[in-house]
Amino acid sequence: MFGGKVKLKKILIIPVCLLCMALCGCSLSASMENMLAPPKLSEEQNEIYQELINSVGKNVKLKYPRNGDYRSAFVIKNIDDEPGDEALVFYESKDIRSGESALRIKFLDKSSGKWETVYDLACPGNEVDSIVFADLGSDTPNTVSDSGETSNLSDRGASEIILSCTLLNQSEKAMLVLKYKDRRPVELLSSTYSCMSIADLNKDNQNELVIVSVNKEMQAASASMYTDSGDGLELLSNTPLYGGAADYIRVTEGRLDENTPALFLDYSKGGGQSGTDVLYCYGSRLFCPNSIGNNPAGGLISRQVNDYMAEIYSFDIDKDGFVEIPSTTPLPGYETLTKPEQLCAVQWYTIQNDNFTLKSNSYFFGKYRFALLFPNRWTGVVTAVADFTNNDIIFISYNADVGLNVTENNEIMRIHTVEKSNSEAVEAAANMKKIGESEELVFYCTVNTSAETSKLALTESELKDSFVIL
Repeated sequence: MFGGKVKLKKILIIPVCLLCMALCGCSLSASMENMLAPPKLSEEQNEIYQELINSVGKNVKLKYPRNGDYRSAFVIKNIDDEPGDEALVFYESKDIRSGESALRIKFLDKSSGKWETVYDLACPGNEVDSIVFADLGSDTPNTVSDSGETSNLSDRGASEIILSCTLLNQSEKAMLVLKYKDRRPVELLSSTYSCMSIADLNKDNQNELVIVSVNKEMQAASASMYTDSGDGLELLSNTPLYGGAADYIRVTEGRLDENTPALFLDYSKGGGQSGTDVLYCYGSRLFCPNSIGNNPAGGLISRQVNDYMAEIYSFDIDKDGFVEIPSTTPLPGYETLTKPEQLCAVQWYTIQNDNFTLKSNSYFFGKYRFALLFPNRWTGVVTAVADFTNNDIIFISYNADVGLNVTENNEIMRIHTVEKSNSEAVEAAANMKKIGESEELVFYCTVNTSAETSKLALTESELKDSFVIL
């Protein structure tokens, strides 16, 4: 009966929408065309577009980068060591020879105040992922990852152009590193890669390009670090990575300690398993510690995703200024359940003497993105029970005889989450202790004052320091 009602609503909604459009004098196709119409071009962009049409014909389609700071098909920027801007246009040509790439980038320069075409370059892929301008080898460090985050990026021209494109039906991307000289792009490097970042890892006050590549057939990954030596890109170092990654999905720049900048490479292994590789330098030599560390019996530092455990990435969980690496292990009482049923503790690691070292334990709730750091006295004796119906996470003292049943005697505290838009729920939680809020959520807690759990209860200062909104 329930399924029948859902199907009925789906059938009725389309005629109603069509009737509304008819009454408004609109057609469905016209409406869709308006929704999908490209952004209106500025006067300068229109001038550049007309020059593109004049040089390659009308049978073109503008292409827009999917990621990064530059999302327009038109990029106007000074990319050489001469005054004045140049223009780059991403487009797809329908009039290409067999074997040529349809995805192109057109370089234009100004002559006598007018834009003119100077070079046309084939792109190594089917879609533009991002374009980044970097000062490799400059004296002003900046940080750019392929997620598009930048800082202190120089705008003085003569910078490297890093063009990333997606490959058809592949998780890897293709990269071109170019330098614009004498009104033409010069290729410095061409490579496929999984993720990349620009950072000063070797602390020489210059930027290096770090590229991570995955060989899926060999089930191996490696990282390479390049600098601009003046005569082109120079490979400074290469190192294997150890996690067995299928795909790298996030790069975080941070520090292991005050003196060690590092890249934290979060990856997926498939099958709900993920992990993190860490890169840092000895001099100009890249180094990646094996996550087995000093505890081979413990296996790789890794984490799992299931209905209870969402993906979590490297993060400065204790707000000490240094990034920690997450790993998961079943909470007490969940060890014998199947992996899809397990509720896990998140253990946070740092690296000391090139080995992964446990720093703290926590509970992490992926749906509402918060964590609770465990005091040492909770380790091994406290577990969590999820009451999703009431948006409660309940922390109990664990006893094998009682198991995961919540009682008046074993409950320590519970964290209750309320959506700000739900005024009734906010009002109902008014008598609870508020411990934090995000843009959309408010977090409350209640504490059981039973004598049996009092020694495990968090103090006011412990609760303040241990509750983290991610």
